[in-house]
Amino acid sequence: MSWGVFKMQRQSLQRRQFLMSTAAIGALGSHLAFGQQPVSEFAPQYGDGVKRLWKVGLTLAAPTGFCANVYFTANVPANWKAEQEVKVANEQFTRHVAQYKYRDGLYGLKQMLVFMPQVPARHTAMAHVTYEVERKTVQTPQNKKALKVTPNLPRDVRFFVGISPLIENRNALLLKKANEITSQAENDWERVELLYDWVRENITYQNGSRKGALATLRAGFGEKEDLTSLFIAFCRNLKIPARTVWVPDHNYAEFFLQSPDGQGFWFPCELSGRRSFGEMSDNRPMLLRGDNFKVPEKQEPQRYVAEHLKIKGGSKPQVRFIREFVQS
Repeated sequence: MSWGVFKMQRQSLQRRQFLMSTAAIGALGSHLAFGQQPVSEFAPQYGDGVKRLWKVGLTLAAPTGFCANVYFTANVPANWKAEQEVKVANEQFTRHVAQYKYRDGLYGLKQMLVFMPQVPARHTAMAHVTYEVERKTVQTPQNKKALKVTPNLPRDVRFFVGISPLIENRNALLLKKANEITSQAENDWERVELLYDWVRENITYQNGSRKGALATLRAGFGEKEDLTSLFIAFCRNLKIPARTVWVPDHNYAEFFLQSPDGQGFWFPCELSGRRSFGEMSDNRPMLLRGDNFKVPEKQEPQRYVAEHLKIKGGSKPQVRFIREFVQS
């Protein structure tokens, strides 16, 4: 990535202008989305939102020597129609920050990018952005029985029947087991719910390293990512779109069904913790929706886009990544 050279005064102005326009556009777009909530009997029902402040960023100290060409990226909450509204509430940058901007990726990925040409010895640099996130609650639709799995999927949804890291989408054992679990289902909503309940009732939650969907099925236990991955793998082997939703320190799943008139909707479900199928009351911000992301900083597809830090010169710094709830 070529960053170019900018004067701090000009960059500060550009940063303020960018944030002002982003906040204004984000707020307008979200208000329109909330005002146009689906009234279809097949759509998820959205309830009153909860506003919380979340801080994301980096604190970097250079205790013994300078650090040069510091490049940092982090995923940040994005606006999601009817479900989540995000505004920039506050920004805190030390003078070391020369550039700060956003990058939008596929499937709703949004990242903050920070560049610091140099952090002198015994200096502490900071790039913190606080976001006000309003997260809506989700309730099950009024008419669930008529929702269908169809081959006529929107292009951006088709991606979520494909393979992802640790989620096998074409596996004979997973397909056989998924068909066995759903053999008595009377409709597609029930098919998905049977898969959901089977994972919760037959796979033991256990802390440890990630194994992936197939290995979790064989082992009979897994950590929370594994439970989510197994449910998603069952769905994808049956050609039902499904994906991971990432929130701070947690994840859950979503599946996609269509109404008789062809409208499609995503429905959440919680694989670990309290039973929650087709509904969600978690007020933590949605960070990512998906489990197969490509970013320039990584050669391999990523299940989750974590913070990235690269320093091209100088001494080893003390680093703290910031991702925390802020009391208002």
